[in-house]
Parts: sequence; structure tokens; C-alpha cells
Amino acid sequence: MQYVSTEYREQMQKLARNKSYIRLSMGLINQAAQRGAEIEEGGFTPFSDIKAPLGDDKVTKIYATYEQNWNSVDGSVYFLPRSGKYYQQAAVTDELVSDHPSITINFNTEDPVSLKGITLRFGKSWPTRFQVTTEQGTAEYTNNSQEFATEDTFDDITFITITALEMSRGETRFRLEQLTCGIGLEFDDNKIIDAKLSSSISPIAENLPTIDFSVTIENMDKYYNVDNEDSAINYVETGQELKVYWGYGLDDGTIEWFKGATLYMQEWSADDTTAKFSAVDKFEYMDDEYKRGEYRPEGISLYDLAEDVFEDAGLTPDEYWIDPYLYNIIVNNPLPAVSHKQCLQLIANAGRSVLMQSADGILMIKSSFIPEVYASANAETDYSDATQLLENENRHEYASYEPKFARVNRQQYFLPRQQAQYVKCGFVSAAQASDEGTFTENPIITLTMESAYTFHNITLYFGDSIPKGFVLRTYRDGSRVATYKSKDIQAVTIVKYDFVDIDTIEIEFTKAKAGNRIHLMKVEFGEATDYTLTYNDLFSPPTGKRLEKVKEMRVLRTIYTPGTELKDLTQEEIDTPTEPTDYEFSFNNAVHDLSVVCLLNDEPVDVGAEIIEQRTYWCKVRISNPPQVPVKVNLTIKGYEFGISTAIKAVTINNKGKIQSWDNPLISSETDAQNLVEWVAAYYAAGNEYDLKFRGDPALEVNDLTFLESQYVDSLMIRIEELETSYNGSISGKITARRKL
Repeated sequence: MQYVSTEYREQMQKLARNKSYIRLSMGLINQAAQRGAEIEEGGFTPFSDIKAPLGDDKVTKIYATYEQNWNSVDGSVYFLPRSGKYYQQAAVTDELVSDHPSITINFNTEDPVSLKGITLRFGKSWPTRFQVTTEQGTAEYTNNSQEFATEDTFDDITFITITALEMSRGETRFRLEQLTCGIGLEFDDNKIIDAKLSSSISPIAENLPTIDFSVTIENMDKYYNVDNEDSAINYVETGQELKVYWGYGLDDGTIEWFKGATLYMQEWSADDTTAKFSAVDKFEYMDDEYKRGEYRPEGISLYDLAEDVFEDAGLTPDEYWIDPYLYNIIVNNPLPAVSHKQCLQLIANAGRSVLMQSADGILMIKSSFIPEVYASANAETDYSDATQLLENENRHEYASYEPKFARVNRQQYFLPRQQAQYVKCGFVSAAQASDEGTFTENPIITLTMESAYTFHNITLYFGDSIPKGFVLRTYRDGSRVATYKSKDIQAVTIVKYDFVDIDTIEIEFTKAKAGNRIHLMKVEFGEATDYTLTYNDLFSPPTGKRLEKVKEMRVLRTIYTPGTELKDLTQEEIDTPTEPTDYEFSFNNAVHDLSVVCLLNDEPVDVGAEIIEQRTYWCKVRISNPPQVPVKVNLTIKGYEFGISTAIKAVTINNKGKIQSWDNPLISSETDAQNLVEWVAAYYAAGNEYDLKFRGDPALEVNDLTFLESQYVDSLMIRIEELETSYNGSISGKITARRKL
């Protein structure tokens, strides 16, 4: 679920809601131009970074230099280092503005580029008057801010030169912090006629996730007509970014906005009255084949394997996130020669994870099971055992010398003389509070999880002595995420908070009753949100579907054995090239230890043929020493085929029903197969599916766990697998969900 305010959540439950809003941000960025852009060298200060303006990083530290109205003594500027190791800077000209310094950007592309506008960020001192020169000629602009954008078109150009004529702070250098080859368009309720955002996900990575968005824009001014040469629609490209924002009017008159999705343009069209755009998720554009699948006897972690797939697909580390838990799963088997997105799907499934795209457009592989949690404490009494905090068993208390603690109601035990006979009582701190209720060393309980986990509340069960204060801190990968300070502490205290992707929780008790210890008997996590879909939210009663029962769940293990017989794997007759050339070959079967030979009249001929790269289903051959006169040779690749055997791991779900088989080629070990079969079986054990039509809430997301009001089941929990949010001045929604047992 999207992170939204408490006010938003409360108002979503009102019978009569306030107005909802939508806003779109579309970047008409020429991606080829952006990738091929280079700033021409020469005329820059030594601390300049002429590559920085073409990336996404912002300049956060600037240097003190001899320029008019530039330096300050508020700590915002830095002295230049003697070492020459500089903080990232903009492109900074040597010349001051009186010499009219210029910055030239060349587009190293195969063909000239066409841009619908440019967007420039200048920084602390900006040009109030400047010129832009291209093959088209020179245009002069005025400006009054750090950022500048123009919708002017620049067609069939190979360079842009920006010349500063006047600067906002007087005699300063010309700095260019960022250049974007295009502009951003904004649409709001005044232009949007209708829109629909649809998402689907498989909690067990059975299918690839999808996000589809379509919108209709009012076009009465004919700005988006394709015949209009200045129309923005002529500069829309496949893959350009589109961001969807949802808003809701709170009772105090403010609008709460949050990002609904980051998508990529797919189709567009326009007539005299409307323009239509559609966009999809990033997975849609990951159809290229992954050829680097390789059998690894020493093994590779699913994390490293996923990283390799993302890298081969051309994504940078800031475009994806992999759950660190996947470091713990080591596989040997190769990925098949399928698309990058299918490879990620196999990795996610093998790691009991969900494959998804976040609202920010980040591709994510996130563990989707309740992890093992381990409890420890800094100092506890002899009869205390913090590891018991997570066990679902009855707890007891021992009478001890603490003020107003001992009871005569037969609910407390006397301490035994032998440690082995202690009853389970959870955590009891060794430290006792002072007369002021404080501790010399605060008792601390640490809950460590085997993988990052998302939950929406934590419940603490205290004994007869209730503490007066505690601080709860959450961490991910060693970095603090959030801090929660206690308010009203009861015997059963529920901390209602969205704990997102947390792998460590630290509970520090800061205050107690004078002379008392901390008595914490049990800790429980709440996996579901506190969100409930009620009959007031639904347009009609839920449509329930009873899915076919699964009697037995089977997971296939695939075991590779190196081959022992050398074979001719493939042959191809080729004319030798006139210069060194590479050839690629694919194999239907898994192979290893390849070699290549070229035959002329059945005799080997030396043309410099060698295997320069090989994988389990693919190899690359280079002919590095071809003869001057081409000859026809028979290129033969020799090698060994892996022997492949299978084994089955199964669990019984019901007494009757169908047998469901699951085949993930990455799974070879018994442990991985057992974990996977239990995880998938738990999904199939919940045999009810629901279709819901409701009044919509764009803060909901696929894979969310929520409650559904039911006349027959208390606290009926469902997991959202398909979600559609529509807008036509107001919002409405559809949900397909599966029961969660």
C-alpha cells in the first residue's frame, strides 16, 4: 500500500468522499540524443565535470572562487582542495560572462536529431540573457530562474551551442548543471477526460507482472494533431517516461498527492477533439534474449545471478532492487535462453520472491514469505529467555522482589532451585529501574530477520509490570529506517505503523516503574494492513469463485551431470571472411567444454578459428586469421552434452483434487525444492478467488494484504492480484483477489 497520511486513510472510509484528482507528467525526451550528447572540451576550469550535466546527479557542493556576488560565509561553499580531487561540479567555463562564454553540446548519433524543446539547469548564478545556436540559426532567450525550458523545436541538428550574455549575479562564470534533450509536459484535471491504471502480479511469480495505463486528453486546440508541425505528439517516442500522480482533497482544504506509477510510452494518437496515450511497465521492453546462462559447479547466489541479468538487459543499479536475502540461495543450474524478464521471473520464483515494479519505476525482486525471526537481549535474568518471545505458547511469571509486583492470586510461580525446571516467561530484564524509573543500562531486545520483511503493526504483550517508555527502531542492511517513541502503553500494546522492508527491530526500554524489571512475554507481527474493504466500499456484493482443489503439489528438481562423450554439436558451411569476424551459435541442449575446427575437404585448415566465449546454450566463434582469398569451409563445433535427470519433491494439500506440477529449471537441491514446494503449496491451498467492484482507492497496490468484510468469516484476509483504478472526474476500481489462509 502506498505511504499516505492517517487523515487520508480515515477519509477513505467516509460514506461521502471529497474530490479526487489526477495529474500526469510526460517527458518528451529524445533518448538517442540524450545518450549521444557530449560536451565539447576546452575552455573549462580544472574543477569542472563536463560529463555531469548529461546525467541525473545534482550538484550539492560548490567551490568558493573569485566571482562577483558568489562567495558566502554561511557554510554553503567549499575551498578548492590542493589534491585535485573535487566534489562533482557542473560544466564551469574559464571565462566570465563579460567574455560571453559558450558551452557546445555535440550529438554523436548516426543521424541528426530533432528535439521538442530543451531543459537547462544552471544553478546558483544563471544567465538572464543567453543565445542558443544550431544549424537552424541563433535564437536569444531571457530567463529569471535556475531552471529554463523552451518548447521551441530544433529539427535535424548535430550540435547546440549555449552562449551566456548576462548573468544574474553579475561578473560570474557560466555554469551548466544539467541538459535535458526535451521538455516535460504536465496534464491535470482540466485536460484529462478519463484515465485507467491496471496492474497485475503473481505472488508466486507464476506470471510476469504488468502495469497498463491509458488516458484521453482534451485536444480542442488541436495542439496534439499529427499534422501540426509544432505538435508535441510528433516528438513522442516509444519508451519515454510518463508519471501518474493521484490526489485527494482532505477536509482541511489541502490536496494530498502521491505517485501512482512510473511508466513508459507505448502508443499515441489524436483527432480534432482528443489525444490518447498509453503506457506500460519497464518489463514490457525487456524482450531481448539472455544468452549468458551457465552451469556453475561452484554455484552462484540468486542475487548475483539477478544482477547479471539486469546488467545484461542494460539497466543500471539505480533502476533495480534485489532483496539481500537472495544472497543466501546458491544455485548451480543455468538460466535457459529466454528473455531477460522471463529469467527474472525464474529467479524470483526460485527465491520465493515476488517480481514487481515500484511506483518510482524501480524493478524489484522482493522476498514474499514470512522469514525466520531471531530474538536476543543485552542482559536478562537467569530464568528469562528472549528467544521465547516469538513462540506462540502460554507464558507465566515468577514472583520477584519488585515493588507492587508479587501477587497472591495463584498466577505467579516461586522460582525453582534448578534452572532446568524454569517455566517459559519470555524476557525479563536483569536491570531494575531506579527510584526515578530509569536504568543504568537500558534493556534492549533485538529482533533479527533472515530477510527484509514488510508488516503493518507489532504487538507487545507485557506481564504484570508495564513499562513507562520505550523506543522502537527499525533497520535495513544496517541503516536506520525509522524510530517510533511509545505513547500509551498497555498490557497489550499495538504499535500501528507501516514497517516496510525491515530486517532488524530494536526495542529499547527507557523507563519503568521504580524498582521494577521489564517483563515482555511475547511479540507478534501483523502481516496485513489494517485496511478493510467493507460493504460500504463495494458497488455490489463480492463475486466468489471456488477454484479447483489441488491434492498434491509437486516441484521438479533438475540435476545436471557433465557429459563424457565428445560430439559434433553443430556444423555450418561458410565462406571464410576477408577480415576477422565473429559468429554466434545457439544450442537446444545444454553443452560444455566446446572447441571448434574448420575443415576443407575433410582436412583441418588453420583460419584462426577459436571459441572466444561460451555458455551452456550459446557460444561465440571468432575467425581471426582468414585467408586472403575466401574459401568454403565446414565449421564444426565439438563438445559435450550435459546429462539431465529429474527428481520430484511433493507435499499433500487436500485429500482429493488435481496434481499440480511446478518446473523451475534453476531448482536442483533438495532444500530449495522443499522450500519452494511448501511456499507454492501454501498459495494453492487457499482456493477462493474474489472479484470486487468498489469505489476505488489509488493508494492500494497489487500484492497488498487487506481484510474483506464477510457475513461468514471473521477477519477474511485477501491478497490483491489484479487492480484497476479508473478516473472520469471521480474514481472507481476493480479488484481480483485470492484468499490468504
